[in-house]
Amino acid sequence: MNANAAPFAGTAVYSEAEGMEQSRITRWIMYALVAYPLVDYALRLPHIHPIGVIWDKVVLLVLALIAMKRWIAGVRPTVFAWQRFAAWYILFALALMFAGLNHPLVAIDGFRTDIYYMLYAFLLPFVVAPKDVPKLLHAAAAIAILIGIHGVYQYITKAPILPGWVDVGEHVRTRVYSVLISPNELGAYMALMTPVVFGLFIYEQRRWTKWMYGIGSLFCLMTLLFTFTRGAWAGLALAVFLVAVIFERRLLILLVAVVVIAFFIPAIQHRFTDLLSPVYYLKSATQGGRIARWLDAFDHMAPNPLFGAGLGQYGGLVATDFHLGIYSDGFYAKTLGESGIVGLVLFLAMHIALIREVIRKVVRPMQGRAKFVALGGVTGLLAVLFHNSVENVFEFAPMMIMYFNLATLYLIWGNKAATSELE
Repeated sequence: MNANAAPFAGTAVYSEAEGMEQSRITRWIMYALVAYPLVDYALRLPHIHPIGVIWDKVVLLVLALIAMKRWIAGVRPTVFAWQRFAAWYILFALALMFAGLNHPLVAIDGFRTDIYYMLYAFLLPFVVAPKDVPKLLHAAAAIAILIGIHGVYQYITKAPILPGWVDVGEHVRTRVYSVLISPNELGAYMALMTPVVFGLFIYEQRRWTKWMYGIGSLFCLMTLLFTFTRGAWAGLALAVFLVAVIFERRLLILLVAVVVIAFFIPAIQHRFTDLLSPVYYLKSATQGGRIARWLDAFDHMAPNPLFGAGLGQYGGLVATDFHLGIYSDGFYAKTLGESGIVGLVLFLAMHIALIREVIRKVVRPMQGRAKFVALGGVTGLLAVLFHNSVENVFEFAPMMIMYFNLATLYLIWGNKAATSELE
């Protein structure tokens, strides 16, 4: 075992012959899932759009059948601690759905939006072995780099944007969005994946792959900046700060350097300084502003503070589709308005348990350069959670599935009795 080897909590439940290598179908499904933003975009292009609507449902069904087959064969993957919290949250959401069946389409669609993409995380341990995880992380990083390159290309070519993406009086070259359609969602994706790509850059020793991840990190970071999504910027900065203070203080130097350089870009400087303007808060507190939407969430919860207004009734995609309201501009505000204090507490407990388990099973046992790959993972996850405070990030399918799948892959990797290389 070399210097980068690290013991892991838990016991591996797969032999070397098992995992996604057992099945070509499983292998391609997993590569499609870690490339979800690109695959989903491609399959929703004109003429093949019907395939794009159903493909992930077919994937979930196939994974469920494989998991059932392996369960019958005696495979018993580790049950992660966060999944118990997730089960309580799912049961609570199911109860809310039945309670709201006086509006069945709204209630069912609200339940589906909150729960559906979480289900993949329960099936992955049946089809992915610890030895498979490095390949999937490399694949996910490669896709992120490609999207990052495309984002920089959009900025150079001044990709056209919707008028609503720019504040009144604001002048930006463009806001890049790539295959994720929205600058806010692309910002969230880059905040999730840039630390992973950078962690692989530090880990790699092979010259060509180190160069690939090093340059790729820059493209991803530039694309994150060119989305002009303040929530993603702040989420990643706060995540890097916390991880640096707790685990690796040398990262503070990198954080300060990036913030200083970014601040001297006029358009980025304006986006930051605008937050300090009293005019911004006055506009935000008026009807349709972000603060006004958060207060509206409280108003929706107030008549029934424990259980909220009901799934799909407020603040999200479903409520918008059924003309029941506008976006809350904050997933936690949306959760509070729909499912009350109980729902928000269960939701936050699930994510706190998830982050805690990633730290305990993956980050802390890691040693050497491989630790930076683990730190990159937990940094990206935290960045998404922080960004959800000011954006409905989890209502966008690619982001929700990438968040839960990436977290689950790291936990599966942490189940290996010992590891020495990211193969």
